[in-house]
Amino acid sequence: MTAPQPLSDAPPWFSTLHPARQSALLERARPSSVPAGARVYGLGDPPDGLWSVVEGEVRLVSYPAIGLESVAMIMGPGSWFGELSVVDGGPRPHDAVAVRPTRLLHVPLAAFEQVAESHPLLYRDLGVLVCGRQRAALTFMAQSIAQPVSVRLARVLGAAARAAGPDALRMRQEDLAAMSGGSG
Repeated sequence: MTAPQPLSDAPPWFSTLHPARQSALLERARPSSVPAGARVYGLGDPPDGLWSVVEGEVRLVSYPAIGLESVAMIMGPGSWFGELSVVDGGPRPHDAVAVRPTRLLHVPLAAFEQVAESHPLLYRDLGVLVCGRQRAALTFMAQSIAQPVSVRLARVLGAAARAAGPDALRMRQEDLAAMSGGSG
């Protein structure tokens, strides 16, 4: 089994892991494929492990009010997700939904815990992933306050184009609005 490819210019989380921890996770990872629109997991589900996008896209979606959908992130190839529930054991805070046919790797929770027993620094590694998400959220909030919508939209489109490639860029207007802090 091979590791997912990087999402952007920044070093992907998985590539920063010690090779022994990379190998241990990949040995226990299960590949799967899901069709467009399929849920990988749902809001409120118990933790079931760590996920990675190998090919395709997964949206992390929450519902802040009845009838409203908010896209927190769009995960492309090389992205790992599901870490929050792995760390705290709490229910999933959002739906994870495949945007198009998607290939995934899944490290079940019990397998992750086995690896962590042998490699205790894996929990620190997972903390780095959580901190990266927290930093991105703080940056988003600061930019949402300080920058006009046009600048935020340009940033979102630029990041998406770098991640997907300019010929593969596909985003719904609602996702652009949510990710740039504009309105749908």
